Amino acid sequence: MNDLDTLNERFTDLYSQSPEFIVRAPGRVNLIGEHTDYNDGFVFPAAIEYYVTIAGSPRNDRQVRGAFLVGGYGDGVMPCI
Repeated sequence: MNDLDTLNERFTDLYSQSPEFIVRAPGRVNLIGEHTDYNDGFVFPAAIEYYVTIAGSPRNDRQVRGAFLVGGYGDGVMPCI
């Protein structure tokens, strides 16, 4: 089972429905510069092999509920405000 299958399964277990979307973004580091690009400075960001993947579905009650799944480090439920 790959991480997308695991995420889909955990989401369904927690919220009793399949997610309507799953998105992924790569991690990144700034090799030089931090908050300098908007001050005409130099930056050199680079993507790394780590990433964040988010699954979600809209709710009708204007609340956000979240959980996290960390590969190799266990998982847990985290309230989102």
